[in-house]
Amino acid sequence: MRPRGIIFPMSGALRKRRFLSYFRGVFLVSALFFLSFSSIAHAGFGITPPYVKNERLTRGSTYEQKVTLVRSDPTEDLNVQITMNIPEVQSWFTVDRGTEFILPKDVTQVPIVVRVQVPEDAEYKDYTGGIRIRTSPVNPDTGAGGVSIALGAQIDVAIKVVDKIEDFTVRKIRIADLEEGRKRWGLFFPGKIRFFTTIENTGNVPYGPTKVQFDIYDSEGETLLETTYNKNKIKRIEPFAIEEVVAELPTRLGAGKYKAKYTIYKGDEVAQQNEINVSISNVGAVLGYTGYGFDGLLLTDWLKIAAVLGIPLLVLIAIIIFLARPRKRRTPPPTYAPPSSPDWGRRSSAGSTGHF
Repeated sequence: MRPRGIIFPMSGALRKRRFLSYFRGVFLVSALFFLSFSSIAHAGFGITPPYVKNERLTRGSTYEQKVTLVRSDPTEDLNVQITMNIPEVQSWFTVDRGTEFILPKDVTQVPIVVRVQVPEDAEYKDYTGGIRIRTSPVNPDTGAGGVSIALGAQIDVAIKVVDKIEDFTVRKIRIADLEEGRKRWGLFFPGKIRFFTTIENTGNVPYGPTKVQFDIYDSEGETLLETTYNKNKIKRIEPFAIEEVVAELPTRLGAGKYKAKYTIYKGDEVAQQNEINVSISNVGAVLGYTGYGFDGLLLTDWLKIAAVLGIPLLVLIAIIIFLARPRKRRTPPPTYAPPSSPDWGRRSSAGSTGHF
């Protein structure tokens, strides 16, 4: 019998048995926890992005937001049901796949497009709500353990209808290969700079760059050689769209390497200004290149054309007009006839009678 109040040290074998028992307990609890949640993880579901937001809508505008439905392990087909709760403006919203469709198995990501069409008489204010997405197995009895698991997610909606906004962001720029200008018939046809810009329309009406300016310097960037502007009308981009547009600018510089400072305008404001290298090749060096035609001529060239062709053409037109005008017919001079008088007739008759 052990005396009370005395603690004997634990033997090594007993300590080892207790450690193994503790380790088995932790392992069993972890395994049960993992198995109990494996079926839920197997059917994981989510969306990205979980919102439709736009604070720059205006009357008559259209906005589209792509939302991707994501599954972690798509081992079966799923039914999808979409319901909306967007007070006042629910009729503005549509989904490209409809409100009911199937998520096919073996597909982890399925995109849908939420489209917002703002009517012309919309009120200027904020609108909020939600779009609920609910999924359920097509064949409920085939789920793990015969239990159907319905998963869902919500797309938050926050839009604002405001007055017209004209704005854009320049995402990317590039310049196409070009050749120097060429002379024909005593006229100079300039080279064509094709300056491409990728534009994101961040406004709510069709809009885009209004003007592009190039200040072209020598290769060292010290001496300004030429300032030129786009001659074409730059395409406008639909609201919230991203598109590449082109500005075409004439240059009279010869073959060589230059530095240019480009300026992209939106109205009277500068949207972007930076530097870009410009390389001009010799005539015929760029495959498929097309330079300017008569639309690139300067005023002095047009005056030459007028001097060569205009004056003879005017003379020819004057001759044609002169020959084509109607001629006046000559009328014979009027013949003189003495006026007839009743008294003169009677005197003649009386004289004749009196004579006999």
